[in-house]
This record gives sequence, C-alpha cells and structure tokens, in this order.
Amino acid sequence: MGFNAGNAFYISNTSLRDNYWLPKAGAYIMFNNIFGWYNINLKMFGTYTRLSTEPEITKSYASYGTTLLKAQNAYQYFPVQEAERFKNLSTVNTQEWKGGFKLTYRNLAFEAEYFKRKITDDIFPVFEGNQLLLKNLADHTYTGYDVSFSYDHIYLGTDFRTSQKASFYSYQDRVNRVSPGYNGLALAGFTDIYKTLREGEALGVVVGSYFKRNADGALLIDESGYPEKADGLKVIADPTPDFVVKFNHSLSYKMFSLDLNWEWKKGGQIWNGTQAVLDYYGRSSTSGDERNIRNYVFQGVNSNGMVNQIPVDFYDPDQPVSKNRWSRYGYLGVAEDYVQNADYIRINTISLTAKFNVGEFKRALGVTFFVNNILLWQAAKGADPNQNFYDAENGRGLDFFNLPSYKTFGCMVSFQF
Repeated sequence: MGFNAGNAFYISNTSLRDNYWLPKAGAYIMFNNIFGWYNINLKMFGTYTRLSTEPEITKSYASYGTTLLKAQNAYQYFPVQEAERFKNLSTVNTQEWKGGFKLTYRNLAFEAEYFKRKITDDIFPVFEGNQLLLKNLADHTYTGYDVSFSYDHIYLGTDFRTSQKASFYSYQDRVNRVSPGYNGLALAGFTDIYKTLREGEALGVVVGSYFKRNADGALLIDESGYPEKADGLKVIADPTPDFVVKFNHSLSYKMFSLDLNWEWKKGGQIWNGTQAVLDYYGRSSTSGDERNIRNYVFQGVNSNGMVNQIPVDFYDPDQPVSKNRWSRYGYLGVAEDYVQNADYIRINTISLTAKFNVGEFKRALGVTFFVNNILLWQAAKGADPNQNFYDAENGRGLDFFNLPSYKTFGCMVSFQF
C-alpha cells in the first residue's frame, strides 16, 4: 500500500488573485495472489486533486460572433472580432475525485474508474455592447466512469500473436450555477438555434423552435391541417452520448503487425440545419421524394381537442410556395423536426507495420502505412457528428453546412536504438 500528498500553487499576473492552496493526495492498496490463486492481483486506488487554470492566450473566440446573427444571415459572419482582454478574471478552479481498481491475471487486465470533476468560476465569452468579453459565469460538474478490458500477447502459434482491448466510457456535464443575468446564454450557434448555458441542464444543450402540443403531448393542428409552431424557444436536444465504446485489435506475425482501432458511440442528438435549409429551398431528397404526397393527415388534435381529419397536399401548385410543407415554417422550419440521432460506428485507424534489422540493432527500423477515418456508419443524415459548427470548440451538436470529415493516408518511418 502507499500514500502520497502534496500542494501546488498558481501565480499569474493576469489573474485577480493567486492561489497558494492547491492540495493533492492519492492512495492505493495492492493484493497479490488473491483467493490463493497465483498471478491474480488487485490494485485499488483513489485520488483528490485541486487545480487552477486560465484560458490559453492563443485561444480564438471569433467563432462566437455567429450568436449575433440569425441563421438566414449567416453569410454576414466574418471571424475578425476577438476577446478584448484576458485580465481581471478569476482562475477556473477544479476539484477532482477519482477512484477505481485494476484486476490482472497474467495477460488479462480489467480496469474500472469513476471520476467527478467540479469546475467553479468557468469562463465563457459574452457580447456586451460592441465588445467581446470573457467572464467567470458558471459552475458545472463533470462526472463519469471508464471501464476497460485487455488481453495482451495471446500466442496463436509459433509466430502469430494478438492483443485486444475494449473500453467503455460514459459521462455527464451538468450546470450547477450560472451568474445572475446570464442563465440561457448562447455558447454556439445563431440567435434562433443555439447551444446554451442553462442551470440544471447538461452543458451545451440545444435550444430551438418547437411544435405546440396539448397536455397529453399530442400535436396541435391549425385550421389549414398542419402542426402549429409554438412561440419562443426551448431545449430540444442534448449532444451528450449515452456511452462510447472503443476497440483496439493487434495481430503480429514475425516482423509484421496489423492494427485496427474503431469505436461505437451510442446516444446523443444533433440538429441537422443543413437538411432544414435544403428542405426550405426544395433542394433536398426529402422534398423531392415527398412533394407529390396528397391528402396527408397529420396525427394530432385541433383547438377543440378533436382528432385532426384535415387532409393536406405537401405541394399544391395553386397555393403560394410559402404555403407548402417545407416553406411554411420559415428558413429553418421547426428545429425539433430536424433533431436526429447522433449514433455512429467509426473505423478510426488501420495500420500495417514492418520492422527490419539494421546491423546489430534488431527490429530497429519500422515502416508503417496507415489510413485514418476510413469508414463511418452514422444514424444522422448530415455531416460527421464529430465535426464542429464553424470550428467552434463547443459547437458539436449543430450541423449547419459543416465541412465533412476527411480521410488521411500516410507512411511513417521510425528508427529505435
């Protein structure tokens, strides 16, 4: 068993105050050959750490300028305005607790870890007047757990061996407190659809337009036979996944090794604004396939509570174009209608490595051919769910003509001695 403890301090000429009390402590206990079984070992551990940090001076906040525009005016955005200054801010303070264990038996290993990270006085950008300012605005708590299983160096024959690893990761980031006057602040997006900082919600939930519903959750249908769009905005999506599972596979034969890395992300949502705009202009496959639908009856109730029985034509040439199925709600339609599942399976990397002897150095020269982001299967119809909105660090979950992800092909040469 063992224990360690210490203290750090943070001194900065740009922070409001210095912090001389940043304790950290850790402890572990190991049990060897437990249950009387040879080579079954158990290690249990726990740590506590306090940190103080400031934003990186090179970090850009220009992408926050989109929050001043409606989506229809996105063409006016130009990333030139930056945060005026970094001084007179308190440090972002973090308290982190971790606990877990590791169980091993020869080449087998099973690990589990739970963590809780409480962040106070976190810094966010805001526009006040014509200035882009940084302010300490909120506290939030990041919690989750990470579980992994690995099996290394399994011999399948004299020259064949393989290693396998799988990890399971899940987390939540909940906003505990927001400074008065800033609850509901936009973090990324536009004025009519954005990710927000809202007390009691996950950090970065998506706020947008929605349909009217009655107390039972049924859609309210207007006199023309279409669902009614409600006034205002509400939370319509949460980009946080339920979990992420990652796999690493390695197969070696003599001087060659083949490695495969892939992952499965389950849960989370994304707003597909690209689909909304293409529908509005009649340029999407959906509007093309469905424009000839006639006498369609939307499920819902009218203002009197009666079941809707009014048939509609998605596109009627005798009506103005603004009355068709996709134009009647405006440029972005109804945002909740474009919330999609962000599940995906992605093959991140495939690589083939050969190692050669160089003189007295055995297997010293390595040549690796690799492909990154080779395949992606996704539930959403838009761009890669991992692509950021306007390069905003916290813009994930918004797809508004995001650039597609790209594949990388390459070769790497290394020499070890």
